[in-house]
Amino acid sequence: MDSRNESNDFTITLINNSLKELYEEWKSEGLSDDEILLRVTDTKLENAIDKVTDEISSDCVEWLSNNMYDQLIDDRAYSTEFIARNERLWNRGFLASEAMYMITIESARAYSNIIAESSKKCLKDREYTYLVLHQIHGRACQQFLEILHLLKGGFADGANARWRSLYELSVISEFIRRNGEVVAKEYYKESFSDEAPKNSWAKAAPCFSSIRGKGVPFNKIQEQCSFANSAWKNQYLTANHTVHASPQGTFDRLGVPAMKDFIPVGRSDYGLAMPAINSAISLAMISADFFISVPSGDGIVYIKTISKWSDTVRKCYTEIERTCFEHQKNRIKESETSL
Repeated sequence: MDSRNESNDFTITLINNSLKELYEEWKSEGLSDDEILLRVTDTKLENAIDKVTDEISSDCVEWLSNNMYDQLIDDRAYSTEFIARNERLWNRGFLASEAMYMITIESARAYSNIIAESSKKCLKDREYTYLVLHQIHGRACQQFLEILHLLKGGFADGANARWRSLYELSVISEFIRRNGEVVAKEYYKESFSDEAPKNSWAKAAPCFSSIRGKGVPFNKIQEQCSFANSAWKNQYLTANHTVHASPQGTFDRLGVPAMKDFIPVGRSDYGLAMPAINSAISLAMISADFFISVPSGDGIVYIKTISKWSDTVRKCYTEIERTCFEHQKNRIKESETSL
């Protein structure tokens, strides 16, 4: 009961006050200190603690109900201010990403129209390849836009986690494009099943024909892709740490500037370049696979245009990060080695 050892914990203080009241009540009943100690484990004490904590939590809920609107309005104002400031800081990069999204969507629409207006002969032995790569490309475009919105919101780790999925699509896209119609058809058929082993469709490829009775690990498919060098694999590993509850993903987040001793719980303007650059390159690669699924002169132009624009995206984000965050050179260097 010594107040000198009391914690600053408000709840503990109230519980101690309740215990003091109980102590005085039992003293007034004529109980000795030894008898009071015997009652410490009594249900009455437990009820007192439950009563205090229940009253405090009820008061908290009531206070939140009465004041939540004003508190959230203030928080929204802060978020709006941050997003506006983040837009000013990374504006050229965001605009470059938005332009890439628009260029890719318009190119895909034009390419699809070309294929639709062509004779059916152009899809001979390519029907499923075109169908699957078309769907993968559409999914990639949506994920790229999701990443852009996470970047604008100041969520570098969320953007990097989303890029992980985009990278996996780029691996699957190249693998299907290189292995052709049989593999594409199996990929499509597996979309109707929830019971097939993971990536079992990949066993239709000659390189995995010896695998029996199970799926194909993603890393095995990744090894078959021409672009998946050690640098890209390291970037993918970093993204895996971000997605999973790993120590690296917990202590080495992109949104934290180097040598800063704090725990981020919200928005940050740090670390946006890496997921922005990687997502642009991944989208360009997936676009290339789609635009050559059926030979077309315009398709080749779309591939080169998007590829060149992805380089513009990279230059914009790299320059902004170098100018504004000089102390993050190591992370910039890591990002550049992946390209």
